[in-house]
Amino acid sequence: MIKALVVERDAVLQNLKVVRAKAANSAVIGVLKGNAYGLGLAETARMMREAGIHLFAVTEPSDLSRLRDAGFTDESVLILRSTAIASELETIIDCGGTATIGSYDAAVAANSLAETLGTVLSVHIEIDTGMGRYGFLPNESNKVISVFRYMKNLHITGMYTHFANAFAPGKAGEKAVRAQFDAFMETVSAVREAGFDPGLLHAANSSALFRFPYTRLDAVRIGSAYTGRLPIRGNFGLRKTGHAECAVVETRWIEKGTTIGYGSAYKARRRMRIAVIPLGSSDGFCLEKAHDVYTFTDTLHFMWQELKKFLRSPHRTVEINGKTCKVLGHVGTLHTVADITDLECNPGDMARFEVNPLIAGTILPKRYI
Repeated sequence: MIKALVVERDAVLQNLKVVRAKAANSAVIGVLKGNAYGLGLAETARMMREAGIHLFAVTEPSDLSRLRDAGFTDESVLILRSTAIASELETIIDCGGTATIGSYDAAVAANSLAETLGTVLSVHIEIDTGMGRYGFLPNESNKVISVFRYMKNLHITGMYTHFANAFAPGKAGEKAVRAQFDAFMETVSAVREAGFDPGLLHAANSSALFRFPYTRLDAVRIGSAYTGRLPIRGNFGLRKTGHAECAVVETRWIEKGTTIGYGSAYKARRRMRIAVIPLGSSDGFCLEKAHDVYTFTDTLHFMWQELKKFLRSPHRTVEINGKTCKVLGHVGTLHTVADITDLECNPGDMARFEVNPLIAGTILPKRYI
């Protein structure tokens, strides 16, 4: 295998150990959305099972089907996307999953289908306290209670919300999380006052778990934590996993004045030796999430982050034989060129690339070590 996304199993298992310790008495729900954040759905689920985690969550009903086909027949799997589409609800029922109910329409659709099929569907009710995607609003507690009261073919086994700003630094993040948490708990209280059991309560995602212990409740949902890539400061004993590797295919000497890559972006200032590596942007290297919000504040933040990157290290790097090597010129669609003038390097030696597994994991074959 000339190139792959490499996933260190011991790093994932260590991260899960840290998460379980941090969760204390709360159950851990392993979020496997996005092909387990690029690390691989079935293999990551196996690692979670090895770590004693048997509650899973995915976004797509098709992922539930894939998990069942991979042998995860006894694990509880929550679908984190409310749906009123009959075919998706039927998949959830057929595969024994737990549906999310985020609207009265979704509740009616799920209840009607379950009644038609002569079954009872396990569901969690989502409360939208600020994420703005799915969920009943906190002021719709009467609708939530009516689902408990009238939807006889829905077995409500939990309620949850999702934090929008748990990663935000300082007081702003703390204030936003507290407001969402309080709004959620008010809805839970309304359900209890109406005489119903809300079931398993969960709100904390990875960032909230490590920053705000009061959000743990009955269970926590963890995703980025097991990859070791939390969007908050500190690693908390977590180990980053998921990097790309590719073999060097050519080494050569170039003379002073030689240009490299599209746009001749790099011009050699001296005679130097280079490595040519057939991995580039189409493999997920040098592909980051685009700037997608253009408010004045967000644009200033983006500019500041780019300036910090420039001041810290104004060029890309790869690692070859344990040494950091400068990337020369633009990263190509399928090629990267690195400076190996001061390094013993031969064709066949492996180069290590820092990539986002969520992107590279959809492109590169995976190798688990």
